[in-house]
Amino acid sequence: MPKHPKGKAPQHKLTERQRQEIIQLCLAGEMTYTQIAKKYGCSLPNVSRLMKKYRTDKEKNKAKEEARLEAKKKVVEQYDTDPIRFRIGKLLEIESDIQFAREEKVIHTLGSLHKLHLSLHDDLRTHIEASKETHGSTPHQLKIEIVDAIQSLPPILKKQIMDELLVDGSNVVRLKQK
Repeated sequence: MPKHPKGKAPQHKLTERQRQEIIQLCLAGEMTYTQIAKKYGCSLPNVSRLMKKYRTDKEKNKAKEEARLEAKKKVVEQYDTDPIRFRIGKLLEIESDIQFAREEKVIHTLGSLHKLHLSLHDDLRTHIEASKETHGSTPHQLKIEIVDAIQSLPPILKKQIMDELLVDGSNVVRLKQK
């Protein structure tokens, strides 16, 4: 039987379950690190390293989660019925998801996130270009567009709108003539 240095028993690799138990015992404070090390047949520095890693990971995860929640909160606050603002918010959200995937090394989702990001960006550019089209840039052109819109309505709706405009003029906006 081989002798171990300084009469110590051989140390085995801890299982994930044992690591979790050690963390729980340390957090509970019922046993010292030395007692825990003896109980699980590992060294005191191993217990210390395990707890340090646990605390560091916990702080990192907490900071990441807070950053994600803050980013989501900003994005949610920016959501609007305006399709352009909505798309900008979604672009920012996807951008934060891409960053998270990179940090967590979740490589398999990056491709689809990049494609979605590009697709949404192209969609946004299309919407911006479409919004640049001016409708009724002069009062006369606006009147023509309004009359055309009313004329294209079904007869029942057209009659209701005309009655509303003729009977009660309080909801009519008058356009200034140049």
